[in-house]
Parts: sequence; C-alpha cells; structure tokens
Amino acid sequence: MISLWALVSERDVEAFADSLVLPVYLAHLRLAPFRFAEQAKNVEGREPLVLCYVGDGRLEEFQLPPEEHALAMIRSVCPGIVASRLQLPRDDARWHWDDSGGPMRIYFAPTATALGHSGPRPPDQAAYVSVSRQRVFVGRPLVEDYLRAWLRRLGIDDAQARFQFATPFGGVELCAGPIAGQMLLDDVAMAEDLVRFAGLEQPLAEVRDFVRLDLAGGGPECGILDSGVSVHLARCGEDDPERP
Repeated sequence: MISLWALVSERDVEAFADSLVLPVYLAHLRLAPFRFAEQAKNVEGREPLVLCYVGDGRLEEFQLPPEEHALAMIRSVCPGIVASRLQLPRDDARWHWDDSGGPMRIYFAPTATALGHSGPRPPDQAAYVSVSRQRVFVGRPLVEDYLRAWLRRLGIDDAQARFQFATPFGGVELCAGPIAGQMLLDDVAMAEDLVRFAGLEQPLAEVRDFVRLDLAGGGPECGILDSGVSVHLARCGEDDPERP
C-alpha cells in the first residue's frame, strides 16, 4: 500500500485563502493571521479549518471543510499534481494538525492500485527470484525507481525525492518537496506490481507451480530491508489459503 500526504504550512493556508471566492459580506474584511494553534482540536481528522476575517468593528469566521477544500489545497502546494489520479480517505482522517506550529498533513492515495509497468530483465543480483532461497528480492535502486514512477504518475516532481528504508513501521518513507508518504508491503497485488516493474514477472511465472508469494512468512530476512524488498516464497500447499 502506498499512502501519501501533502505538507501544508500556516503560510500555505493564508496563500490558499487568497484564492477563495468569499461571500459578499466578507468582501471588505482582511484575513487575520492564521495559526493552527488557534484551531479547534483535531480529533477525527475531518474537522473544518476556520479562517478569521476582521475589519473595523467586525469579526467573521469562514469554514473550510476537508471534503470541499482538501484536494484544492493539495494542488495549491503541488501545482503539477493530477487530481483525477488521487483520492482522499473515505473512512479515516483526511487531514491533521496540532498546536506545534508544524505543517498540517492532508492525506491521499492513488486511485490506481498498480502501475502496471513491465520493466526489462534486471542485471544479476539487482533483483531475482530464487526457489532455493525461497524469496523474491528487489534491490533498493529498483524500489526507489518504482516509487519515483508512482510520483511521476501523480504529477509530483521526483527530482529531489528522498527515501528511508526499513523504518520503525516496517516500510519505506519518502519525501518529495511538499509531498511525503510511505509504502508498506501489506498487499499481494502491490508486491506483484513491484515484481513486474523489476522485470521479474516471467522468472516468477516459471516457478509458479512450486512456490507462491507469501507476505507473512520468511521471518526477519523478508519484508522491506535497508537493501531493498525481500518477499518470502512459500512452497505450494504450505499453509496456502487458496488450497483446501
């Protein structure tokens, strides 16, 4: 699973406010300095941001619900992003802020579940399928290329992208300007997509009668490592949920 979030500062919120079409009764008022610390406590991640407008003897509030403004706010900090290719969480938090003065996070994910790109056969040791070692290995450079391809698919500039492997959550963390995120190895479809991207689709197909991808097995030698991604290959019939 790949999950992403936009990092939106207090200044970014003020700049976004300049693009809003406001009600007539706010036309002659000015935006007060915006501070996350002055917002209501963010509990569910769906509370609206509240802008305050002031003038001579006037004080008005204007709410920004996430369902109406989150996507536009993402585009405001990352103008090249392709909004039609991303989605907001349906049941989880859509954005989060606290009173530390740090940026707000706006959460999103790709609408597609796979890149669907078949890469060329990799050089020896860069990525391989091994029945004897019972694993598929994709080296760190190829995994980084895979994540960069995802960023480009979404219209996110990957020129300055940075990656941290084997995080405490067992994933890869990424940062590309105002966009950050993580990849977790918790979905077979995504693992197969990575295998395809690394040019291992045919080598894996050649041994499908003997082994299958097993995300839960393999112990500490499998998962997202500092050297790349290692997926356990279980013998067919060995705790196979697809077999009676």
